[in-house]
Amino acid sequence: MLLEAAAEQLSCHAAKVSRIESGRSGIRQLDLKALLDLYGVVDPGERESWLALARESRRQRWWRVLEDQLPQEFLDLVGLEDEVSECRGFQPAIIPGLFQTKAYATAVIQGGVPGSLDESQQAKVRLRMERQKALTREDSVPLKVWMVLGEAALRQQVGGPRVLREQLRHLVEVARLPNVTLQVLPFTAGACQGGPYPFLIYSFPPPAGFEVVLLENFASHAYLESREDTVRLGGAFDHLRAAALSALDSESRISEIAEELTDQ
Repeated sequence: MLLEAAAEQLSCHAAKVSRIESGRSGIRQLDLKALLDLYGVVDPGERESWLALARESRRQRWWRVLEDQLPQEFLDLVGLEDEVSECRGFQPAIIPGLFQTKAYATAVIQGGVPGSLDESQQAKVRLRMERQKALTREDSVPLKVWMVLGEAALRQQVGGPRVLREQLRHLVEVARLPNVTLQVLPFTAGACQGGPYPFLIYSFPPPAGFEVVLLENFASHAYLESREDTVRLGGAFDHLRAAALSALDSESRISEIAEELTDQ
């Protein structure tokens, strides 16, 4: 049976089934039951053995308590970041979730709508804060991140001047972590390869050497795993980092913009 056929039964992308089958991602009980039915596994004892393995594999994952509050695509993303060793990418218009302060993340998730967060929004903020522990985790090697930010991301006053000022100062602190490289693509850089579209490239540790590209938009996530896609986006990233300010100059630019906000 082709991956696409199995994925159709789960109403998901074939990349998700590929990650499950190769052991690069866990699986929900609901999805596993659907696959057991699809693959003709009918013996009760054998089915329970598989289900028990799936339960155990997910037992230690901290985000398991949020499974009923968030879409699976959010849980897939944090599971991916928990397994990979490196992330590099480009975000032209917003501070990436891995670097966001709680106040900034709250403003992003509210989307400009005033009032208190509902239960689902609160869970998203909590998830975003927990994801950042990958940068300083001690049970394994911290996630290595190389990010290029568009200057617009530093100037869009998400949450207002005070929230943005706090966010930019936090960004400078994060950029000083030994496993983080942060560059700013200034407005003066002009057009760049790949266009103004955000993307992330996740790399699994050796011996796998496997890469996954994540494309995010307002409504969904898309994962690209083909060699053609990872090479193409890898080339776009190299072009962007070459056009961006150095890490040191980027830190200075971020601090300058933060100080401008202080004077307002």
